[in-house]
Amino acid sequence: MSHWSFYFLAKLGLFHAGRLDFHWQLNLLLALALLWPLAPGRMKTWRVWLAWPLALALLYYDSYLPPIGRVLAQIPALTNFRLDYLGELLGRTIEGRTVLGALAAFAIYLLLARRIRFATVAFVGILSVPLSNTLLLSPVSAGSTTTQASSAPGTAGATTPTATQDPDSQLQAFYASEARRTLHLSSNGATPPFDIIVLQVCSLSWDDLDLVGMRDNPLFKRFDAVFSRFNSAASYSGPAALRLARGACGQVSHHDLYEGADPACYLFPSLERLGYHTHGLLNHDGAFDDFAKTLETRAGLAGTLELPSGVPVTMHSFDGSPIYADGPLLSRWWHQRLAQGAQPAALYYNTITLHDGNRIDGVASRSSLDTYKPRLTRLLADFDQFITELETTDRPVVLLMIPEHGAGLRGDRFQISGMREIPNPRITQVPAALKIIGLPKGQHADTVVVDRPVSYFDINALVLDMLQRSPFAAGSPSLADRLKNLQTTTFVAENDDVVMMREPDGKYLMRTGKSAWVDYTP
Repeated sequence: MSHWSFYFLAKLGLFHAGRLDFHWQLNLLLALALLWPLAPGRMKTWRVWLAWPLALALLYYDSYLPPIGRVLAQIPALTNFRLDYLGELLGRTIEGRTVLGALAAFAIYLLLARRIRFATVAFVGILSVPLSNTLLLSPVSAGSTTTQASSAPGTAGATTPTATQDPDSQLQAFYASEARRTLHLSSNGATPPFDIIVLQVCSLSWDDLDLVGMRDNPLFKRFDAVFSRFNSAASYSGPAALRLARGACGQVSHHDLYEGADPACYLFPSLERLGYHTHGLLNHDGAFDDFAKTLETRAGLAGTLELPSGVPVTMHSFDGSPIYADGPLLSRWWHQRLAQGAQPAALYYNTITLHDGNRIDGVASRSSLDTYKPRLTRLLADFDQFITELETTDRPVVLLMIPEHGAGLRGDRFQISGMREIPNPRITQVPAALKIIGLPKGQHADTVVVDRPVSYFDINALVLDMLQRSPFAAGSPSLADRLKNLQTTTFVAENDDVVMMREPDGKYLMRTGKSAWVDYTP
């Protein structure tokens, strides 16, 4: 095999280090094709020229990078990225120390190649992979017993598996259970008693907060309830926005997000029917990936989006488009809302201040990973100031902060920092929070941390309860009492090609496309 032995040995080393998958059958076929003796001549030359593209394609297939079909589909979007951001992504994909390590290993290989038959070592290594897979990385058995799911106390109909069951059946049982969950928003015929403001933040998870040391930011102590296990169920902005918008019904598959649904599932049209004046506001132009169009055509926000002009531009996105200052933008909207009179208002606000690839004006030489913490500090300070501004007026408000997904700052062996193809819990468990503004003095208690698995439907059920039993009315239940009956949702997250599911024992399973379920251990 000449020096092709190094190709297989290097891949085996990365496989055993957890940095690469290894499809041993295909690698074995390629190794046999390269080992087969051929006399010098045209056939041998053709084999070399054919082997290189096959080896590179197999290397990509063995990697944890997204399927090549998805990459090709994203090429039109990639052409909009700034060159410096593309360079930053390339730097994350190819680590300098990995390259240096590979060069050192190749130098050692060349020194020993005349004394050791590395082809034999390579074949032994390839054939050892099936045994390694059997002992360490075996897929979840598809023949395990299916156990009837049941509802735990306080879940109000949410289905939770009680024992190990076939993953496909478990997933279908989850969807079937969620399909039966529907809220019917009403305020008992009265004028809704408070405004509703939803802040949807792109690229913020608990894991991101931990990594930059900001989990204990003072802002979270200003909320009345913080949900430590809220699952955004998505790792991209469009699906996350749709899941929030359809939060009056149970969780559906990624595919069904883009199908028609019962009008009662859509939060903001339902609020309009109750008498709310709905608003949509972004701190960006919403052009990338047709985000604004998706909100209008699929999220029930048609005719509500307002332009983010008239406030300072603080940074530019990965495609060069302007990003507006969150604090001034929210403050401007609030003053406009106060001028509109007594009709209750419902705002959907989306910010991409934390999105990967953003460049702060004046510090363009720093990577977006380096500027994440300063951007987060500014965003949370803007939200803190906005809460203070809300509290200085007489309007009762229920404020919700529900991030879309995390930034994936940490990365793992399956995907580089900033990549979100796999909707793992580090990315989809986000710091959702709720604050009731306008309660009489003395009715506020310490922040309640809700450590139960919840998602959009559960938060919407809580808001519905407050619409029907206003927290501003005399004798109304406290928030702590309402949270005792909070509904829960089993952890399932997905994007177009990957599904992530939590087992009853706390482990996570992953399925890519139609492949087998495997344990997900970052």
